Amino acid sequence: MDCVTFRRSINRYMQFELSDEELNDFLAHLKSCHECRDELEINYIVIEGMNILDEDRSDYDLTKAYAASIREAERYIGFRKFLLCLRYIVGTVTFWAVALTFYVFFFDHSGILGL
Repeated sequence: MDCVTFRRSINRYMQFELSDEELNDFLAHLKSCHECRDELEINYIVIEGMNILDEDRSDYDLTKAYAASIREAERYIGFRKFLLCLRYIVGTVTFWAVALTFYVFFFDHSGILGL
């Protein structure tokens, strides 16, 4: 992701509208680009600051909330990657279980793998 695409994606990030792939690219760019990191922090503080003013909360730490939102997005992407890996493993195990069952049922006439 380049800086222009990153900046166009900030509002969608703030509204939780990025796909998993877009969020992954967004966070990867965020880690590597100091200017975009500053841009996101400014946008976050302005938008959340306006929301806090509307709710009349004065004890809210925007800097901590910004850091927490980034950590939460990173945890979410990590969890999604874990689920995709788990899905692959379960699919592979299922495939081999079905293949072995098929083999035993149709070809192993002398008992379970009695060869």
